[in-house]
Amino acid sequence: MSNILLHQLDKELTRRGHKFVRYADDFSIYCKSHNQTKSTKVVVEKFLKNKLKLTVNQEKSGVRKPVNFTILGFSFVPVYKKGSKNQYQLVVGEKAWKRLKERLKSITRPELLRTGEAKTTPAKFDERLTKIKEVQRGWLTYFRGTNIMGKLRDIDSWLRI
Repeated sequence: MSNILLHQLDKELTRRGHKFVRYADDFSIYCKSHNQTKSTKVVVEKFLKNKLKLTVNQEKSGVRKPVNFTILGFSFVPVYKKGSKNQYQLVVGEKAWKRLKERLKSITRPELLRTGEAKTTPAKFDERLTKIKEVQRGWLTYFRGTNIMGKLRDIDSWLRI
């Protein structure tokens, strides 16, 4: 339902030339300046309230600069290159990295017994590798447009210890 209803918002934002991301009922509109952010926020909230009879959840949706905001596990960081003001690159959000590590821990860590002793979860080495590869394949496919090689090396060395 939200895709059908908010299609009008998409058309309005495109007509006004805004850069935005929307997934179901969550959206993020990106602006270059603080003044543009304030004016766009007023216009969008008024459009949603008057035309579509909706209110904005400020935590999930809003008008903002891309820095320090995560949507669907993706974040944006500034491009540190001479002459690249107001340009951002797509990265994996911190929560997504933590979830990946937790998932890998659950596959590889020992199971604690009631006596406090550690016992390895019953699984063959090949089965563990297969599970790790499944997680890896899904994760890399989802985040394929990001720059993650350095962090993946860190996770690889952490996993091998």
